[in-house]
Amino acid sequence: MEEELSSEGKCLYCEQLLSQKEITKHLAKHLAGKEKADVGLKLQTYYHIVVEADIMFLHLLVKGSAKIETIDDFLRDIWLECCGHLSGFRIGRDEIDMNNKVKDVFEPKLKIVYDYDFGTTTRLFLKGLKHYQMNETKNIILLSRNEPLKIMCSTCKKAPAVCMCSVCCWETDAYFCKKCAKKHEKECEDFADYSEMPVVNSPRMGECGYMGGCIDLQRDGVYKLK
Repeated sequence: MEEELSSEGKCLYCEQLLSQKEITKHLAKHLAGKEKADVGLKLQTYYHIVVEADIMFLHLLVKGSAKIETIDDFLRDIWLECCGHLSGFRIGRDEIDMNNKVKDVFEPKLKIVYDYDFGTTTRLFLKGLKHYQMNETKNIILLSRNEPLKIMCSTCKKAPAVCMCSVCCWETDAYFCKKCAKKHEKECEDFADYSEMPVVNSPRMGECGYMGGCIDLQRDGVYKLK
């Protein structure tokens, strides 16, 4: 990908599209306003958690009484699950028990490392921001997610890429639109056999047998020309 990629995401509350740097403060204003509006109602403690893998990101609102395992399940469903690999959270070298509660782990600004698959590892970084008293019931609410990245076809450079070659990508950019994928199939013996992988909005793209998530499907696909 010759063009340097950047990311932006929509706010759950107002649907404004903001950059990765802007979205955190923007969401904090909405959350503070909602906390104020919910005073007097049945309240639960919720934690604003940001998950990042380079320029890909998730902003989550997680119930404090939920188990850490709940975050693991969500990350698998939206970004990672392919073959039932093991995963784990840690702070430094200390592993975090999946049965621990979110409120007992996520201190403000504390950085947590998460690894999925200890063979072909996908690593994520989580950081706890503020916590709020809110009238909510879900264990996890997706506040924002980066929109599909502008990954264009490496060959024609005119159309969004819909697939990639997991073999050729080690040597050069190997992202293809449908038309150019047919040409690459004639040049690469492995492509039709096993190395063709879909372009998806996930840091797990192109790894192992990952084919995409099972939630938030409308933002799990390819970039669309505007």
